[in-house]
Amino acid sequence: MIGVASVCLLLAACPAPEPDAHGLGPAQVAHLPPQAAMDLNREGKVLYHEGRFAEARTKYQLATKLDPDFLAPWLNLACTFAREDRFAEATEQAVALIRRAYIPGAREVMEAADLGALQIRPQELAKLKSALTQASIEWSKAAQGGFFFVARTHPPVKLEGQGILVLGMNQEIYAWLPRSSRYLPITAEDGRVLAFVQSPDGRRIVFVRAGRVVRSPGQPDLLRGLGMRQLDLASMALGPVVELPGDVRQMTLWSSGGGSVEIETAGPEGTLSKFAFDGQKLDPVRAIHRRFSANVHPVILTSAGVAPAGRVVSDAACGFSARDEIDGNGQPGIRISPRPGRDFLLDARYGAGLDGLPFPSSALSPSKALSPARKTR
Repeated sequence: MIGVASVCLLLAACPAPEPDAHGLGPAQVAHLPPQAAMDLNREGKVLYHEGRFAEARTKYQLATKLDPDFLAPWLNLACTFAREDRFAEATEQAVALIRRAYIPGAREVMEAADLGALQIRPQELAKLKSALTQASIEWSKAAQGGFFFVARTHPPVKLEGQGILVLGMNQEIYAWLPRSSRYLPITAEDGRVLAFVQSPDGRRIVFVRAGRVVRSPGQPDLLRGLGMRQLDLASMALGPVVELPGDVRQMTLWSSGGGSVEIETAGPEGTLSKFAFDGQKLDPVRAIHRRFSANVHPVILTSAGVAPAGRVVSDAACGFSARDEIDGNGQPGIRISPRPGRDFLLDARYGAGLDGLPFPSSALSPSKALSPARKTR
């Protein structure tokens, strides 16, 4: 028989031994709903397009009960009410989705064409804005207690041939919440996140957004149209996307002691360019002082992606460490080593990495990375 004290210890275990049923975020990075829930949602969509909104709503409601982490029927429920001009009920459902999944639910609600009518009605818009504000506070609080990493939400798009190819790695930033063992989406960038660094104080994340790959016979692959973006974790506010100039063979980024992120890029001919990014703009600089430590490390991105980090990240508060690992099938993942407890991999079926992920050889031809750029003063 387990005593009350033992139960309390089990409940307070960190990392949690299994996902908290009532916690924020899904129980896996790439959540796969059961087939029955997907069938109900699909049947609801057929009815929806036939204008049979009440019948569609029944299907969607059953799908959400069968799998509360399946977000599509939550959005579809709101749309059925909006199409019947039942705007208060549509707003209520939209608010429920925002509260359940602020990211990406907020974006889905605000961009759904069938919910556009809510945004031109002051009373309904006020309710949505209030829900967005409250959810951002709750999401921010949870995220700041999490462990950040990049993960694939779907298999990467395979790229073949020569020319200018869109880079679709289906990657976003997640926070694993060790006390609930659930996964909090941090970005919703259409799968375009390639790499990131976090400020030493833990309050900001700067990430690199994918653009395109330029392939020419006999030439190294180049990255074009890379963008930088900052996320303020205290407010969950995103800064503008700032595009890096020119084509890039390799870029190195790290957090500086002054609060900005410093970037060094090598162009097609190996010419180095240096920038400081403050979240709003890129400022060219003549020299960069590299100051790396346990909390400040460089992240290197090439046309082969981000190599597994050769370091171990420790979380003293919860008592675990994390490291990149490549399995026997070449799949990148993150191994968590609790103290005490058994090691396990984060539940990211399509791959995960501390700073980013290597691109699969089937998606991109391997490109030899440049040696680390020389130290500058």
